[in-house]
Amino acid sequence: MGAIDAIGIEARRVLLEVMMSVAWADRELAPEERQAAQAAAMSMGLVLPGDGDLTSPDRRPVPPEELAVGPLRERDRELVYLCAAWMAMADAVEDPEETELLSRLRARLEVTADRATWLMARASELRHAQVASKATWWRSFDKLVVDAARALETKRA
Repeated sequence: MGAIDAIGIEARRVLLEVMMSVAWADRELAPEERQAAQAAAMSMGLVLPGDGDLTSPDRRPVPPEELAVGPLRERDRELVYLCAAWMAMADAVEDPEETELLSRLRARLEVTADRATWLMARASELRHAQVASKATWWRSFDKLVVDAARALETKRA
């Protein structure tokens, strides 16, 4: 199973917007964040050409309060939050703007504080495993989504 199979199309679109919002939170797109965003887009089959380029400096993130999260299942909301936390760690620096954005995302996605703590820890584990294995961003993101989806299913079961 790949990332594209682990999450529905609505959740993939929200996830990509969220990841770009986190990447752009400090108004700078570090090379690692650009690579992670491109890997996420490719992994989820959402590569957009031209003006829709997710890493374009002209692109502006969607505020969390405007994300269409209504149709998302609880597992998908948690997966979106986990991936956002992973993106915040992409450049090895969690800026105050990213922390504030994660807080707003948590509220919008209706993730409890305790659950957010667990999801952040899981994102950190997965990011450290990526660094240790020297995996590509594409392979790391794909593994992140698949492993997280499985862990969230297991945790709920």
